[in-house]
Amino acid sequence: MQQQSDPTASSLPRPVWIAPLAWLVLLALCAFFFNPLSTIALGILAACIIACTLQPLMRRVPGPRALGLALSGLVLIGVLAAAVFVLSWPLHKPISSAIDDWPMTKQSIDNTLDAWSKRIGLAEPPKVDRLLSGLLSFLLGQGGQELFSRGADVILGLLVSLAFTLIGSIFLLSEDPDRLLKPALRLLAPRHRPPMLAVLDDLAPRFRKWVIGTFTGMCVVFLASAIGFTSIGLHFAIPLALLAGFAEIVPTVGPATACVLAAVFAAATQSAAKALAVLIVYAIIQAIEAYFILPLIMRGAVNMHPAVTLFTVVLWGKIFGVPGLILAIPINLTIWALLEHFRIRPRDHQLPPAS
Repeated sequence: MQQQSDPTASSLPRPVWIAPLAWLVLLALCAFFFNPLSTIALGILAACIIACTLQPLMRRVPGPRALGLALSGLVLIGVLAAAVFVLSWPLHKPISSAIDDWPMTKQSIDNTLDAWSKRIGLAEPPKVDRLLSGLLSFLLGQGGQELFSRGADVILGLLVSLAFTLIGSIFLLSEDPDRLLKPALRLLAPRHRPPMLAVLDDLAPRFRKWVIGTFTGMCVVFLASAIGFTSIGLHFAIPLALLAGFAEIVPTVGPATACVLAAVFAAATQSAAKALAVLIVYAIIQAIEAYFILPLIMRGAVNMHPAVTLFTVVLWGKIFGVPGLILAIPINLTIWALLEHFRIRPRDHQLPPAS
């Protein structure tokens, strides 16, 4: 006689400890392989940002997708090469002069800091090298000093990261989005697929506006700082203006750090009045950027309170290092989009209508 199977055997509930155990195992693996996983995740995020930025340009190019990709890549390379050429020609002489004079300038700043320390009674006066190391440790964690002490490793790592990001963006642009999204969405439950599609549709224009706004802000701040610092007679005006422009890529923390460094440099090498003039120039530039330029460019892209931006920039810098500082805003946008479409909006729909 053939034994019949129990129809309720397949419908028995799983033990309640399986799901927590699976999450614990996943978290343990993520913690163990944190550095490789974070590098891959941030690289994918950067590649997606570049792809979202170039996607509208590809759509305007008639013909096959490969032609649009090639022209978009040439446009990107051309813009970067033109920017490097435009900046290198007028900045070569002042930057070379600043590098040659830096040992003497650093000694002058150390002497000034030593005199200030004696006035306020500090037992051990601060030095330029110690201040820079402390700044790196604050922004990047304890590994910040070691990161920038190995120049060849840093350059090699940056080149590898840049190549990984650019090649990844080319792969994303070369394929039809549906061919990439459909297999990935199958990993999610059916009820989670529409919110994920909404997240991707929401993030694409925000990433694009963030890139345009950040690049424009860097250019505007550099030009305005160069004009302002030169007009007040600040030493090393062009290198400090270049530092202010590059610092714009790190929101809130970067511009404030560049301003403090310029003010301390002015006070140590020239006078306190010159440092006050630097602060005034910084305030004017930030006011113009915050109230006139960025609202027109990043309209609807980044609606975050400055306090949230400040704390998250430091947080992502501590966790991910330099990539976390640069990609702090995109990380925030991604997290907020996921929360909005997976948690906030579903709960709002479940609320009873107001009487």
